Amino acid sequence: MAGLTFKDTARQKWIQFDSDTEVCIELITKPALREIAKKASKRAKLTGEDSADLSDRLLGRAAVKGWRKIGAPEHPGLLVNGEPFPCTPENTDMLMTKSLKFSRFVNEMCLDEDEFDESGEDEKNA
Repeated sequence: MAGLTFKDTARQKWIQFDSDTEVCIELITKPALREIAKKASKRAKLTGEDSADLSDRLLGRAAVKGWRKIGAPEHPGLLVNGEPFPCTPENTDMLMTKSLKFSRFVNEMCLDEDEFDESGEDEKNA
């Protein structure tokens, strides 16, 4: 039998992205997801931008709280064109709209309540 819980507090967790990088993800609630979709739709109508790209960027900014190299947290862990790629809102936007692998990872992880409940070690101050 499925057990469901509804929590209003933000839950964050460092989740392994690839062999040596982890991403701090915040669980996105259903109401927050609806708000992101609403904002993206409204902004797309006003600006003519692609609503899917807007949704990706808004979701990334809401869900991605950081990334780092496993075992060396001072290193960003991600490289683009061989250079360290720090976690900034602009870099998150780029990854969410240009990288299918990163965008898919964020979309899956930020909506996976089970991922946040499995360990019981939610990180509020990641």
